[in-house]
Amino acid sequence: MNTYFLFSMSQPLLVTGTIGIDTILTPRNRAEGVLGGSVSFAAVAALLFADRVDAVSIIGEDFPSHYEEALAAKGLCMDGVERKKGPSFSWTGEYFDNMNKRRTVCANDAVMLEWNVHVPESLRNHPVLVCCCMVPAQQLKCMEQCPDAALVLSDSMDKWLRRQPELLDAVISRSHITMMNEDEAKEYAQASTVLEAGEFLLSKGAAYAVVKQGEYGATLLGRDSAGNLQIFRCPAYPLKTLVDPTGAGDTFLGALAGYLATLPPGLPSFEEVKRGIVYGTVAASFTCESFSADALLSMTEETFRRRLEEYAEMCRLPGVSC
Repeated sequence: MNTYFLFSMSQPLLVTGTIGIDTILTPRNRAEGVLGGSVSFAAVAALLFADRVDAVSIIGEDFPSHYEEALAAKGLCMDGVERKKGPSFSWTGEYFDNMNKRRTVCANDAVMLEWNVHVPESLRNHPVLVCCCMVPAQQLKCMEQCPDAALVLSDSMDKWLRRQPELLDAVISRSHITMMNEDEAKEYAQASTVLEAGEFLLSKGAAYAVVKQGEYGATLLGRDSAGNLQIFRCPAYPLKTLVDPTGAGDTFLGALAGYLATLPPGLPSFEEVKRGIVYGTVAASFTCESFSADALLSMTEETFRRRLEEYAEMCRLPGVSC
């Protein structure tokens, strides 16, 4: 059962991507063999708002059962998660003094690359589909198996925009909301500014584009009914101590999707996406305060609401009028 549910009604969500094991190296500390993967963060964040969240992913025979139990205890339905012989997806990353920058030390993604994505029939009618960062061909398979999804959100990374740009184009064209990190969006668009990169993402067919900017927040772009560009710039919640930003972007995506699932089916308005961006920003700040998803899993509705109120007060502009 969902242990923190902020709204009284929501549409069910399907979240697909990786579930794995991370080893994180930072200038101050390290964590080995901890829960990782995009679904682990995005799905738990979506459960802030959504009463039902189903995961579709694959794990190896070495995946610790206590991590499965922790996700299930938070309310995540794991019926769509396959278990296969061999090692689970794993990633080792190293962060530097500027924790906006990281490098991949090693990754074992064989189980993901060989995965023949199968969405169970019982989950194919979920109205909200969240395609976390994974191989674009697998994202497309999920989309093809869920043709009636009224709202599709997707994320990607630099590896795929270099290796499979045509498939990435197809993913974005089938997404209502797509997002990328700033450096990746600029590289993909061959642009020098966030706005240029965001407009390029819109030109690929998405209704809304989100450029994630780490500790500087995120920028949302869309177009109104007359085709005019709409822009919303959302600052990050300021943290005095940053422990580990791994999974913050996935948390952001999941909370955004979870909030949008509380709205009537279909494409949300720009104003509602703005609201979801704020919720995603606040949720992501918790992820950065611990290794793995520890802070996210231990967060309560009360702590989330309190931080949301603090954030709203920080962003308030008294006396400003048009």
